[in-house]
Amino acid sequence: MPILILTAKDSEVDKIVGLELGADDYMTKPFNMRELLARVKTILRRSTTTKIDKEPSSLEGGGIRVNVDRHQVEVRGEVVEIALIEYRLLKLFLKNQGKVLAREYLLRAGWEGEFYGQTKTLDVHISRLREKIEEDPSNPKLIVTVRGIGYRFEPQT
Repeated sequence: MPILILTAKDSEVDKIVGLELGADDYMTKPFNMRELLARVKTILRRSTTTKIDKEPSSLEGGGIRVNVDRHQVEVRGEVVEIALIEYRLLKLFLKNQGKVLAREYLLRAGWEGEFYGQTKTLDVHISRLREKIEEDPSNPKLIVTVRGIGYRFEPQT
């Protein structure tokens, strides 16, 4: 997570300590709003580039393989076409196998922070994803519902 320190402390020691503690940038008051926006954009650009570079080229579990470089999903050896939101959700599940992912987290991460609909939309996408990856979608073994919390991906089928 990028960190920008915005403070009234303008001594050289304060700036050095802030940067050494892990801040990506340090600005003191008074500041120009355009400069602040430019610095925020720069920090976000750098953090996004780093995130992309560190992403694995493939993810696997439960007979499913996602080739991230090719944006391709294979289920038990067969290529399957899935919608972008389903792809994002599947990647989240494969990266977090065995962990319970809260509905709010899935909505925020799956829609990349831009979700404005009803939360039942998530259930619809999970249902569609199950139809494409589960052997028996009516009795899911891979994407398990955790009542009151969210979903968990269980690779052991």
